[in-house]
Amino acid sequence: MELQALNYVVDIDGDGQIAGWEAVHAVKWGFSLPGRLIIEGLGHIPIVADTLGIQASAATGYASFNSLLATILNLLFWVLLFLLITHIGANKKTVDPEPPETEGSPSRYRGPKVSKPPM
Repeated sequence: MELQALNYVVDIDGDGQIAGWEAVHAVKWGFSLPGRLIIEGLGHIPIVADTLGIQASAATGYASFNSLLATILNLLFWVLLFLLITHIGANKKTVDPEPPETEGSPSRYRGPKVSKPPM
């Protein structure tokens, strides 16, 4: 099974160089990829495709890749990913900093105090 959502040519105009607008287009394509993959996956399930009006197969064309549903699914994917990433470190317990050492505290030995010779 070939995934049409993964087909992308970086050098669009075919001149052998990647221009700035082609790089921007590649970044946009990368950010829209999750929604396109979900739409293409749902397009291969006939009941879901008929219910949602998805056209994302070789037989019907790939018009639904740029649809509102693909955009909503893409936005939902990135928001959930962002929330997951920010939530992972939120449950960590904070470690209390070490209490300041007093002058006569034998908790850590730092070696003998050496004075520098005068110059």
